[in-house]
Amino acid sequence: MGKNVSATGKIIVAHNEDNGGRLFNMHHYVPPAKHKKGEMIRFEKFAAEIPQVEETLGFYWTQTFVPDGASFADGFFNDAGVVVATNWCGEIFDADRMEVKDGGIGYGIRRLVAERAHSAREAVEIATALLKEYGYFHDGRTYTFADANEAWQLAIHQGNSWAARKIGDDEVVYIPNVFMMDKVDLNDHENWKIEPTQVERAIKDGRHKADDKIFNWRKVVAKESVRHERWNANRNVIAWKYLTGVEYNDPEKFPYSAKIDRKLSVKDAMNFLRLHEDYIGEDQEFYHSLSEGVCRTTSHDSIVYNLNADPTLTEAWRTYGRPCQSVFVPLYPLAAPAKGTAFLSPEEATAEHFKGTPAMFDYRSEFTPHSVFSAGTNAVDYLRGDEIAKRTSLINKIEDKYLAERAAITKKAAGLKGEARTKFLHDYNESTYQAVLESMRAENARLMPYKVQILSPVVKADSDDVVAFALLGNKDHSVLSANIEATRAGMSGNQLNSTRQFKNFAPAKSIEYKDVNKDGIQDVVFTFSMKDVAKGAVPGAKMDLWLYTQVNGHRVVGFDVVPVETKEVKAAVSRDGKHLL
Repeated sequence: MGKNVSATGKIIVAHNEDNGGRLFNMHHYVPPAKHKKGEMIRFEKFAAEIPQVEETLGFYWTQTFVPDGASFADGFFNDAGVVVATNWCGEIFDADRMEVKDGGIGYGIRRLVAERAHSAREAVEIATALLKEYGYFHDGRTYTFADANEAWQLAIHQGNSWAARKIGDDEVVYIPNVFMMDKVDLNDHENWKIEPTQVERAIKDGRHKADDKIFNWRKVVAKESVRHERWNANRNVIAWKYLTGVEYNDPEKFPYSAKIDRKLSVKDAMNFLRLHEDYIGEDQEFYHSLSEGVCRTTSHDSIVYNLNADPTLTEAWRTYGRPCQSVFVPLYPLAAPAKGTAFLSPEEATAEHFKGTPAMFDYRSEFTPHSVFSAGTNAVDYLRGDEIAKRTSLINKIEDKYLAERAAITKKAAGLKGEARTKFLHDYNESTYQAVLESMRAENARLMPYKVQILSPVVKADSDDVVAFALLGNKDHSVLSANIEATRAGMSGNQLNSTRQFKNFAPAKSIEYKDVNKDGIQDVVFTFSMKDVAKGAVPGAKMDLWLYTQVNGHRVVGFDVVPVETKEVKAAVSRDGKHLL
């Protein structure tokens, strides 16, 4: 959102990150550093080795931590006030695929921009220089680089093909997972930059006329079928109707940017990231099972930045789970995130990012973004009904409080200098996170009053054996009249890809009532196929596996933690995995 569209008078950047599978979001502040002359860096094992600069900026890093390593999901905000966020834009024409040097570059673009860029414009220069030297090894992506003065977007497809555009102060721009730049003005060198050989190729291939000075990037580089994909078109319709009031139903007419007749606030940005289709929830599975809106099954990490000329005073709000079911917790990124939002130091996290050590994906109760926030999101998404409205009401109450006080907090911080300012803002980060955390812990206890106990010391992902899940009754909650037909088990719904529906989780094979924990109260025991329960799990890790059932017609949900193994991969003896670093 440009300055003139923003109710704060500042550039606002809002981003949802969508991914599936076993996934943790860790949050770090990486301090500025000096490096030895001649030092080389490599991120992906197959990617090019790149010379490091002698000094790097510090940066806030939101890390998407997955077993195979995430090249294209992390977000950054650096000491110079530059934001980095990206959107996948793939499936380019085969004729456009180019050779890359020494494996090319992928993750390195975002990380090196975060370490080196002092402005959004310089971020484009750094990224395009890297592309010219090494080439991009992936299909394509649109990068958003923004600072307090300018916002730029850089669209890249495989090799050294790219176009960059400065976003106008009076514009709002929305990017889903498809190339959207449609009017590259080849004569406007102040607001547009483009790698020239791709224009020559497009003319040669008959996809662009030589005398046309408007280059339609999205049509030239991407297939029509991608632009029309339902899973992307749906959220485009929803997004532009929210922003402009116009319902665009032809994917070829979706705008790239718009000038609108109202100003958008931080709360508007939050609400935008929560947008759904009208029919969400009609399938009676997980609430988000059918969602292909801006907020969807795989939305796991959301952030809103209100950019300040003094980067230390930049205000951010972030969720630790799906945005419509999570609180946007206030944060000053450069004052360092709260404790408990990471279980590795930045150095360890960097070393492990592409390593995939199984024990690193253990469930950890002290890692609260997963053990509390993600768990609560999963519970609400299954329980549905009144719980959706209750969660929305709670979110608004908490957010409204923080939104009302934020200007005063920033003003007070502005009157402080150096370490005093950093400490004040970090203490605020800690206090707000802990306050929301305690609210969510209390909510989780209310949402999940039953204890689940897995009655096996290990689940074997390659075994046809069965595993028993016990739902323990207590004096306040009976488990009698459990519904075996409605019972499933497996990983948490928001830890799996959106293509996996509730009905495809492991069904219960048998049901038995007995007093498992010898407390004189009947419990219910379901058995499941180990192989089916472990779908999507990480062999060698200690996993939270979930039970979804109904008792007396009411939905009941809970989880227990157990190591998952295969014949080849055993669970590590050390549960924290640090001995493997």
